[in-house]
Amino acid sequence: MTVRIFPFSSFSTRIVPPRASAWSVRCSNFETFIGRYLEKSQSGTGGTAGAGNRAARAAARLFKWPVREGKPVSAAALFSGYRHQRSIARGASSLADGRAPRQSACLAAWPALAAALLVFAALLPPGDARADSHAVEGGMIAWPEHEMERALDFLIERRMSDLDVRAAAVAVVVEGKLVFARGYGVADIDGDVPVTEHTLFEAASLGKPIAAFGALLLARERKFALDAPVAESFDAHWLEDARDRETVTPRHLLTHRSGLSNNLRFGSRRTGFEPGSRFSYSGVGYMYLADAMAGIEETGFDRLMRERVFAPLGMHSSGYAMAEALVETVARPHMPLWLPIVALLGPALCFLAILGFLTLLIVRFGFERLRVRPVELLPAIVLSPLLAGGFVFLSFGLWPLLFSLGYLLAWLVALAAVAVSLQYLRVVLDQGRSDRVIVSGRMRRHGLDPAMLGVAFVASLLFMFWQVPGPMRNGDDLNAASSLRSSAHDLGLFMAGFIDGAVIGPEWRARMVSERVEIGTRDGARIGWGLGFGTRETATSFTAWQWGSNVGSKSLMVIEPSRRAGVVILTNAESGDTLTQEIASHVLGIDGPWRLP
Repeated sequence: MTVRIFPFSSFSTRIVPPRASAWSVRCSNFETFIGRYLEKSQSGTGGTAGAGNRAARAAARLFKWPVREGKPVSAAALFSGYRHQRSIARGASSLADGRAPRQSACLAAWPALAAALLVFAALLPPGDARADSHAVEGGMIAWPEHEMERALDFLIERRMSDLDVRAAAVAVVVEGKLVFARGYGVADIDGDVPVTEHTLFEAASLGKPIAAFGALLLARERKFALDAPVAESFDAHWLEDARDRETVTPRHLLTHRSGLSNNLRFGSRRTGFEPGSRFSYSGVGYMYLADAMAGIEETGFDRLMRERVFAPLGMHSSGYAMAEALVETVARPHMPLWLPIVALLGPALCFLAILGFLTLLIVRFGFERLRVRPVELLPAIVLSPLLAGGFVFLSFGLWPLLFSLGYLLAWLVALAAVAVSLQYLRVVLDQGRSDRVIVSGRMRRHGLDPAMLGVAFVASLLFMFWQVPGPMRNGDDLNAASSLRSSAHDLGLFMAGFIDGAVIGPEWRARMVSERVEIGTRDGARIGWGLGFGTRETATSFTAWQWGSNVGSKSLMVIEPSRRAGVVILTNAESGDTLTQEIASHVLGIDGPWRLP
């Protein structure tokens, strides 16, 4: 089925490919799996082929549920499925020897596991859930404004629902003027604050071309030269190596050829290669540039940008730093549940493996024993989470550590609770059954079956892609490479101001994209980097662009100078990257993506 936007008479384009087949394909695959499993079980127990086929057909009928696409399966249906699967397994096993033997733990657990896998497969986004990547010829900017607005509303709301993006904001510039700015979704956890064009988002690296814009303003005023060492104008020993201070120029920093790293928290202030010799995306380079600009003007970088860039362009809500009281007005970042869990659990397991191996070596060569006693692993078990917590704190800060710890503990508690509940359910279902001998007066004693933990873990995968709120960035956490907080309206004004060139002048505006270095090719497009913007050139188009990517926030800005047009998309979700690329492609009529090779 092809989805077309209607009643817009000026176009008829395929926005979203058919998804109706995804559920049926998954059910068909699962039926085949269940059938083969049961047939294999019959052959392993000596049952007849006909009996195996009957069991397979019964299992297939069970999984042909009349569930519409996207409708969750009820708990009652799952429980009924479990009982039905259990009876099929027992009946099939009885064909081998004429009786119903006692089930093993694995046989008792597999129906619930199978049901969990089925629901997990059904809830995951289907592989064809992406919008059509083929851009509309000429783009939406070629349509009447009212048609573009209605089309964007349709497309954005549809794709936000598909991709589970909680908040988004879009601004479009046509002929150098801001013609569209709108917000979608909700900005807070409780869902009480709707997103508008003025809602602040973490714009992340979208702050780099804006910082470059400010740097070129200073260069135009001859505060520094693009091809002279930065140290000639800013003599602070920011770079550790004297030779680097004599070599690195503003042009190297703007075009990401300084040799500095992109690790904003632990990045070395030493260059990794000869400055100017090759491209390597560098956030630390823009940190150096921002400190140099602030030192030259003898003021703070955020204040400098507000006075020289934001105020002249009318960007009154934007800033690289903000008062703590305003932090809660920013759309809160969201991320899949697995991300904060893995952020802490992954390092903990790595440290446990390393410390466990060291313990093994000590026991083997120090105490000359082959076996490690459980108590000797206690130091490794205790130290691993502590070291992992320290690693996350140093890498991301206190709030990300607390968020990761909270989600990890909640997940572990939920695993234990589900495992105990499943064990209790199994005891109730098997009450009094022990090789057909009724135990009178009391239930048999059951320990916690490890298989129940496995089933609980698989069941938890159903929720791992849920979008959960993440920590907010501190207001005083200033970084030219990543801390910009801005709105779609303000960034639309920046694009209009860049296209107009009134603040920076036509010559320096042109230099931002014309004086570029070649990086490589991607999807048939030549990718380069100018004095602040990335560039993407095909046989029919030339665009300047920059993406933004903080944890839980994704954004994209694309400007097409030849048509004096541009689009910026802000989101507060990890899955927002797909949305930003699709919207930019449809608005400008250019097939993406806008990414590095």
